[in-house]
Amino acid sequence: MPGILDQVNSIVLVMMENRSFDHFLGSMTLQDPALDINGLRQDSIESYNNVYNGTAFPIYERGSDDELPFDVPHEWNYVQTQLAPNSVSGNLAMNGFVTAYALSTKTHPNPQCEPMGYFPEKFLPMTRWLAKNFAVCDNWYCPIPTSTQPNRTMAFSGDTGIFETKTQLIDIPNDIFGWLDNHDVNWRVYHEAFSFFALYPSLWPHVLSGRFKRYENLYADIINDSLAESPQLTIIEPIYEDAPHFGGRHPDDNHAPLAVSWGEDFIRRTYQAITANPDKWKGTLMILYYDEHGGFYDHVAPPQIPYTTNGDNPHSFTTLGPRIPAILVSPLIKPGSPCHLLLDHTSVLQLLVEKFGKSGEPWSPTVDQRRQAGIRSISEALNNPQPFPAPQEPNVLIPATPADLGKSLTVPPQTAMGQAFETAGLRLLAEQPTAKDIYPELVQWQHEAAKSSNT
Repeated sequence: MPGILDQVNSIVLVMMENRSFDHFLGSMTLQDPALDINGLRQDSIESYNNVYNGTAFPIYERGSDDELPFDVPHEWNYVQTQLAPNSVSGNLAMNGFVTAYALSTKTHPNPQCEPMGYFPEKFLPMTRWLAKNFAVCDNWYCPIPTSTQPNRTMAFSGDTGIFETKTQLIDIPNDIFGWLDNHDVNWRVYHEAFSFFALYPSLWPHVLSGRFKRYENLYADIINDSLAESPQLTIIEPIYEDAPHFGGRHPDDNHAPLAVSWGEDFIRRTYQAITANPDKWKGTLMILYYDEHGGFYDHVAPPQIPYTTNGDNPHSFTTLGPRIPAILVSPLIKPGSPCHLLLDHTSVLQLLVEKFGKSGEPWSPTVDQRRQAGIRSISEALNNPQPFPAPQEPNVLIPATPADLGKSLTVPPQTAMGQAFETAGLRLLAEQPTAKDIYPELVQWQHEAAKSSNT
């Protein structure tokens, strides 16, 4: 809605890691069937069963927030198994999540199989509170049915040359920060620890610039900076499970097998910061979303919108990826009004073009093609021209699983994503003299990791 979009002074992007809609938000409709949300329904409960080796595996309510024994598979080949396309019609049955888990872990699944579990409200007090008080999006999908690196590249570029996550540094087809600079947009990135954007060497001049600030500065900056000084676009990064981190700096990106309590605390601290200045809050739109589903069950089949990666080894996908949890937090959206628009991460890029671009200018041909295929802009969710004061977040204790202090130093990277972060950190230290001053923890991490590898 153009008139209301003019009232937006601050767009805040908070992208978390690897959870599906049903896994986090689907049980809202089990608790309250009257909610206008496409969640899990008691009268359809048996239709959600996944069958593996002749055994039915139902969805179930998780009884704890303990770390999972394994990460849940979410690479493109496993996602294809999860979607379970019909070989004739191409329709997606969405019943291969247990099969993919068994193939990945090489174990016989427990009756309560990890990808089929969903969280009740008591483990997600902040996420559920935001969903009820603002706009939960129940039709938001990750751009392609694969893993972190390609989906994050799509999110901040609108294209990707890769289709799977590897031990690799990544080319980004469109430099989001360059686009913002070219359109005179004041922007910042606040990062709790090592930034995901360090995986893109072409973005290193930005990553090492003053526009990247430590997360602990966020609250004070929102309180103290004038409206003219404040960023029009802010990206806020948690501590990534796969990235270098130390001691009490526990990862809080919600990447399985992490307990989600750490992410809930991060989301609460972030909400407290963006609402700390009432004058700035009036024009704030925070988008809380997840890069991809992480291999967790969702019952809604993704739309058939094709995409082919544009790298040297092109790979074609026929559908979007599974649904992810997404919440629009803003006083410019009617409280408690669900958003049913068809969205994916490029919906954010459409919003940026509408807000900061030139008339008729698309972000990229791919983003425009997706718009024409039915993917909508976030701007269409703005429906409240009279901003309201920020509601007080719930004052509840969030019990946390104890952290294994020093784990990041004693355990070498176990995943392709972790190895990619390691590669980025080592190359930054070797090739960029200022990296050790901006990311001093990398120096300690490098030295201690080297000692660990020699023992």
